[in-house]
Amino acid sequence: MSKNATYKGYSKQAEKIAKNTHFTCEEVDALLALHDSTGNSPRMDGNRFRDIMHGIFGMTDESLMECMYQVFDMDQDGAVGPEEFVVGMSVFLRGTLEEKIDYCFSVYDHNGDGFVSRDEMFHLLKTAVVNLPPGEELDEVVKDMVEMVCRKLDIDHDGRVNFTDYATAVAAEPLLLEVFGPVLPDNQEREAFLNTFMEKYGIRSQM
Repeated sequence: MSKNATYKGYSKQAEKIAKNTHFTCEEVDALLALHDSTGNSPRMDGNRFRDIMHGIFGMTDESLMECMYQVFDMDQDGAVGPEEFVVGMSVFLRGTLEEKIDYCFSVYDHNGDGFVSRDEMFHLLKTAVVNLPPGEELDEVVKDMVEMVCRKLDIDHDGRVNFTDYATAVAAEPLLLEVFGPVLPDNQEREAFLNTFMEKYGIRSQM
C-alpha cells in the first residue's frame, strides 16, 4: 500500500478534498489521476485544460475555455493545481443551481469587474452565431441578440448585467444559465464521462 493511501484504498489527499466537493473519495482519486495523467507537471496549464474540455466534453469555443480555465485557477497563479481541478469539476459536473450560477457568471464576467457589459455580451454571443440568415449582417444579428438578452437579464435596467440580475433571472428561468455560451457539459457528455473515464479507474460514480 502507498504511504499516501489509507486502509480504505483512497489517498489522504482525496479524503481531504472530498469534504469540499460532491464527490466520493474514490471519485476524487480518479479525478486526481486524470489531472496527473495530462502531463509531467502537477501544474495544469491552459493547453492541457483545453485538451480535457475538448477531448472529453466536446467543447470548441477557445475564448470560453480560456475564461473557464481562469475560473478553475482559483488562486490565479497561472495554473490549475490538483485540488483546484477537482473542486472545479465538482461544480462543473454536479454543482447545485446556486453553484452553477456563480460559476457561469464568473466565466462570463471575463474581466472580473462584477458585470457583463454590452460589449462583453456582444463578444460572447458573436461566437454563438453559426448560421447567418441570408442577407443579414453578423454584427446586426448579434446586436439584436444582445438587446433580447438584456430584456431577459438586465433586471435593474442599467444597461449591463450584474450578478444579482443574472442570478435572479436564472432562478426564475433556469434555461438562461448558459445564455452566453456553453460552459457546462450537457447530459450526454456527462454520461459519456461517467461511462468511460470512471470505469477506466474502476469507480462506480454517483454522478
